[in-house]
Amino acid sequence: MSPVVSRQLVEVVDTRSATRTLPLAPEQVLEQALDRWHVADRYLRTTVLSPEDPFVLAETCWLVPDHGVRLRRRSPRSGDPSAVTTEIGAVRIVVDGPQWRCTDLLLGLEVAPGRPARVAHDADFAAAVAGGVLSPADADEAMSTVHRVLGELGDARHDLDAWTTSLGIGPVTT
Repeated sequence: MSPVVSRQLVEVVDTRSATRTLPLAPEQVLEQALDRWHVADRYLRTTVLSPEDPFVLAETCWLVPDHGVRLRRRSPRSGDPSAVTTEIGAVRIVVDGPQWRCTDLLLGLEVAPGRPARVAHDADFAAAVAGGVLSPADADEAMSTVHRVLGELGDARHDLDAWTTSLGIGPVTT
């Protein structure tokens, strides 16, 4: 059973202060220092190390505003390349100078080596729609984005690096 989502999740990345802010609870936020970041014409790439996580060594994210997606790759502490997955989430990104505000639309795809992409977070998405956390317009945008990306991955023969290169961000698996 998926937890009920009580509000939309909004992440703010500030390249000036080199931080990422994530909501935890109604009056609580987590501010993480960015270990690395790179701003380009079409995207922002960030990396955050996870010394406290027993399973994940680092998380690298690409925010791609024009495409409405966030790619998230978590590198496992074990170093096993087959354990690396990429999540492609439907998001709304607003860039205001050094601040990148990313609103999670709670639906996405998971891409793992040697397996076809699969829909991810569908139970959270359904709960958010049923609970009124996501508006009908947000739900339509999320569904449309995931459907479009799945088609684009198919056109790229499910080659994640070919797809990300077509977005202008280059390969992400190397």
